[in-house]
Amino acid sequence: MSKTMKPVINATVSARTQALLGALRTAITLDRLDVPELTAPTVPSNYADVKAGLSRMAERFIDPARAEGKRTGADDVARELGAVLAQAARSGMPLADLPAALDHDSAMVQYRGQQEQYLRSSDAHAASQAEAIQNWLADLLAVLSVREVLGDDVVQDAAAAGNKTMAATALDLVAREKLNTAGAADLPVMAAGRGLMVLLAAGVDPAELVLTDLEVLVALAGIEIIPATLPGAGLSAADLSFRAGTSLVKVSTRGAVLYREADVQGGRVVLPHSVLVAVSPDALEQLQGEVGERLARTPHRFQEAGVGNSSLDRSRRVVHGGGLNAYANSIK
Repeated sequence: MSKTMKPVINATVSARTQALLGALRTAITLDRLDVPELTAPTVPSNYADVKAGLSRMAERFIDPARAEGKRTGADDVARELGAVLAQAARSGMPLADLPAALDHDSAMVQYRGQQEQYLRSSDAHAASQAEAIQNWLADLLAVLSVREVLGDDVVQDAAAAGNKTMAATALDLVAREKLNTAGAADLPVMAAGRGLMVLLAAGVDPAELVLTDLEVLVALAGIEIIPATLPGAGLSAADLSFRAGTSLVKVSTRGAVLYREADVQGGRVVLPHSVLVAVSPDALEQLQGEVGERLARTPHRFQEAGVGNSSLDRSRRVVHGGGLNAYANSIK
């Protein structure tokens, strides 16, 4: 398997994230397929001239005037083919190089096929791993969901139960005491029980886990599994996406970008928030520029933004303030 590149981390990696990344690596092998060592066929001598000559020959064969008088007998075909070849030679086509040119075309088809095979296989491998990571993450997200409803003390006590079944049972009992039957049934207590055991094994206090820990976690994991770029292929691996609550982390061959819900004029949308990880300093700069450009076009307010301190608030002040200023100017 290919070695994991050393990424440029643009986010705070907490001790909790580090511990959970170790647990994730134990549960799932984070890797990528080896990049095949492919060598593009060498272009033979006079290749361009041969291909140009073949194009002229093809034009001769599809000429409508030829079609009207076309004959299908062996002698007719041989005679016409000879005439076309003779004309090609008189036009400067290097017929002696024709076999090498055709062999090159065949080799290129095989070469491109090997590239496409790697891209398909590596994308499928990465997608399978991403699905496994998302499923593993779901149990930790369940802990956050249950904790939000039942409180820190409850999840800490449940974690002390010692196994996932007893932890889930403890959570369910408290949920039924605090909530109605329907509300208790909606809580993912079984998944939370599994998640608590993951946290316990990793040495992470369930009361201290925050969503940011998990956002950075999947960004780091995604960078480890995104397929390596195949030189000369002209195509890159398909992006990977991870859901972390209301957040989305998109991983590409350049890095991992965090998307979060934001208020905009007329509602809420998901917008790029920040670059968490990049494969190189140049990639980090590119991604940050793209995120900044996107946010600059859309007045918005992320949840963590201070009241009145977002581009959405500022745009509203400009809109409403513009009317007041216009009125003030009119009465001077």
